[in-house]
Amino acid sequence: MLAFVCLSGPALSQQRDEDEGEWVGLAEMLESCIGNARNDAGKRLACVGSFARTCIQRAENQTTMGTERCYMLEHRAWDALLNRYFRERPQGEKGTALVAVQRAWISYRDLKCGYFRIHHDGGSIARILAGNCMMDETGRRAIEVRAFRNQAR
Repeated sequence: MLAFVCLSGPALSQQRDEDEGEWVGLAEMLESCIGNARNDAGKRLACVGSFARTCIQRAENQTTMGTERCYMLEHRAWDALLNRYFRERPQGEKGTALVAVQRAWISYRDLKCGYFRIHHDGGSIARILAGNCMMDETGRRAIEVRAFRNQAR
């Protein structure tokens, strides 16, 4: 498995510009992880959360904000990959169908992950669970859309 480096720092809102460079590089590491898994679906899925798990182990990230930041960095990386794979979707009927499915999936993901905030009354655990959900759902979807793209070639 790839070893990931997690940078620590101030609050998420203050980190946006600094984090961008980190998640962009992270997207390439995650793509390498799923590429190295070849045809092993279990190994591809194990890539989801691989950065966050390492990031959260750092002492400075064992807070609500630190844990949330780890999940959101990986979420942004998966989202960048998902967008890349989606842009390379098949044309014609398959492409049109994938657009419809993608719109429905985004609604589903947002409702599912947003539910943690409602269920836990907006408490600190809700932020962590919602962040983990966004990372996990987006990572799994990126891997799925990548497979669709590769099958169409």
